[in-house]
Amino acid sequence: MRSSALVIGISYTLLVVAVTAIAGWFAVTTRTRRERELDTERAAEREKLWLVLVAVMLAVLLGATIAFVPYGESAASNAQIVRVIGRQFGWQLSRSQVRAGVPVQFRAESSDVNHGFGVYDLDDRLMAQTQVIPGREQRLQVTFDEPGRYRILCLEYCGVGHHKMVAQLEVVP
Repeated sequence: MRSSALVIGISYTLLVVAVTAIAGWFAVTTRTRRERELDTERAAEREKLWLVLVAVMLAVLLGATIAFVPYGESAASNAQIVRVIGRQFGWQLSRSQVRAGVPVQFRAESSDVNHGFGVYDLDDRLMAQTQVIPGREQRLQVTFDEPGRYRILCLEYCGVGHHKMVAQLEVVP
């Protein structure tokens, strides 16, 4: 698991635990001891505090994880650009060979229908994916660490020949 995914996962887990604990504390402290009925005056007083606490926690979580969000990344100065056109039923790549360890930016377009552009590693595990929509260029940046043949598959059913929509990308040292 990438370190950014780990940081985001831990952050959201801590947020859920904190919100659950605070909600439980509010539930217990807004009830009277004898009758166990809701003390509406006390609940109304604490409602503002609840709002502020949740807003602060969400702001802290956003601040802690925003740097790890990959969206909007521009291509690195040394990125290898691979233009991709998806059409029923195949992928057309501007190049079929890239270097390992150097970022690759896929610039994918569809000439007909929606396609799912999926890059699979050497063990056939999904590494990265994006939705390719007609009339829009989708950018996906991937760095291949190991040389070998990587598969590109369509992840969106696009018609009777969908299963034939396979391409290969060779990563060289």
